This record gives sequence, C-alpha cells and structure tokens, in this order.
Amino acid sequence: MWTVWLILGFALAIFAATIVLLWPDLRAAPRGWQLLAASGLPLALGGLGFAIRFWDPTPGPYLANELYPFGTLLNAWAVSFGFMWLAFGLALFAFAVRDRHSGRTWLALLVAWALAWLPHGVIGIAFAVAGSNQPSIDLYRGWGSEWGGFLTLVGGSVVLLAHFVMSVLGFALSGLDLRRPGTGVSEKPEVSA
Repeated sequence: MWTVWLILGFALAIFAATIVLLWPDLRAAPRGWQLLAASGLPLALGGLGFAIRFWDPTPGPYLANELYPFGTLLNAWAVSFGFMWLAFGLALFAFAVRDRHSGRTWLALLVAWALAWLPHGVIGIAFAVAGSNQPSIDLYRGWGSEWGGFLTLVGGSVVLLAHFVMSVLGFALSGLDLRRPGTGVSEKPEVSA
C-alpha cells in the first residue's frame, strides 16, 4: 500500500506546486476567469478522491482486461478516471488564468468542459429514462448507512456541487466580461492598410 500513497503523494505534490506557481496569475485574472479557474480545484480534488477510493494494489502477473496494478479492470478504469479529473482540473485552472482571455479561449474551455461531462449526462439521462432505479437506490442507501460510505457520498456530492456552481458562474461571468467593450471580443480587429 505504500506505493499507492507514494504515487498519489507525488501526483498531489506536483499538482500543488503547479497551482502555487500559477497563483499570481489567478490573482491578476478578472473575477469571472478566477472563478472558472477555481472550478478546476474541486474537480481535481474529486479525481484524487476517486483514485484513492478505487486503487486496490495487486501483485502480478497482470492480464489485459482483467488484472492491473490498480486492481481489477473496474478499479483500473476508476483510478485512471480519477487521474484524468486531476489533470483536467489542473488544465482548466491553468488555461483560465494563463491563456489570453478571449472568446476563443472561453469557447474552447466550454467545449472541453461539456465534452468531459457528456458521458455523465448520457448516464444520468439513461438512468432517469430506462434505469432500474430501486436497486441502485438500495445500493447507495446501504453504502451510505455506514460512516465511511456516508462521508464519501457527502464529500463527493459537495465537491461536485462546488465544481458545478463555480463552473457555471465562472463561464457566465467570464462570458459577460467578454461582451463588455474594451475586452477584445466585442471590438473589431484593426485592419492594417
């Protein structure tokens, strides 16, 4: 288990070091872009939590589609998914504070964010329309009846809610900021003769 904590500790350390290096850029960014950048932090935190929860170290021999250093196929998928959220949270943070605050940057971030959440939207709609919801509710109710499961469910919900609220407000405020005169988007580019 020490390898799990070593690798996760390393990932968290380089993530935190990057955030610290970008902090002056965050402070200098307009408010909407600050909020949009900050929305990457709970997303990254949720990804790290996902990796921690699902990493079940196993000895070899490893077999594709069956057993990985992270555990079974499902565990390997979940740990990889967690690291991708950690990376996407960092990328969202960095691009929102470092890149040119333009309509193209805003649109690229919005499209990337929408694409990242698209499969989860499909899953949610599928469960609402064709899901067998009572067994799923019973599963989560049983899991949440123990303190560890309850805290994990509440913590994960708070992290996702924080990410969504900050993202939606960040996109809205930075988008409105781009519509104001003098911000570059509403102005026509100069044409040299």
